[in-house]
Amino acid sequence: MPAPVFDTKQVTITLRFEDELVRSCIARISSKESSRTPFEALAALFWVVVSKVKGTKGSLTNMSICLDMRKVLGLDRGFFGNCMVYNKVNGDGIEGHELCEAANAIKEVVKKMDADGILDLIEWLEARNCQNPPWMNGYDLTCINLEDVDSYSALFEDNARSLRVSYYIEPTVGEGQILILPPPAGGRDTFSRVVMITLPEIEVNKLLEDALIQELSPTILMGLKKTHS
Repeated sequence: MPAPVFDTKQVTITLRFEDELVRSCIARISSKESSRTPFEALAALFWVVVSKVKGTKGSLTNMSICLDMRKVLGLDRGFFGNCMVYNKVNGDGIEGHELCEAANAIKEVVKKMDADGILDLIEWLEARNCQNPPWMNGYDLTCINLEDVDSYSALFEDNARSLRVSYYIEPTVGEGQILILPPPAGGRDTFSRVVMITLPEIEVNKLLEDALIQELSPTILMGLKKTHS
């Protein structure tokens, strides 16, 4: 199945959420029964906001969660290659753009992405003997979690460590992409995160003007300047 062609210009913005902002987001959607991880909180936040700017009514736009499976499968750091797996989160039935319900749906899907589920997927792919496998995310909005990639473990000459890490995942097709990056290793702000969002340009402007984003007021590291009405 060929990738759909889009005439709309897509742009990427990079937002930094300081430690206290992520904790505030977690507190907003946590309960006595369930506390959220930074990824669940931010993924739910952007799933809701992106659905609003896309004009999705009565539900959320469908989204694919993408996780690195090295840690789940017990692969050591010597494994080099693609170990990203997608799983769909259905937006139907999540009404009113509720952050708590969105976080619950994300949590349930992530829970299913365990070693048994991944091995079943590998067996399924091998049985089909796919020469040209389909796009894994089905052109949905994609939210990627790189918490377990451990990019800061790279060592250079004289055992120097990375100060900054850049990530790029392609192609960006379909509804757009949300990339949630882990904090630098050894940092004190353990809940701080950088989020890269790729959407059509008009949707990026609307996203920055959304009340939830304005309330948290993340720092814009790269991309469009924040506009005010």
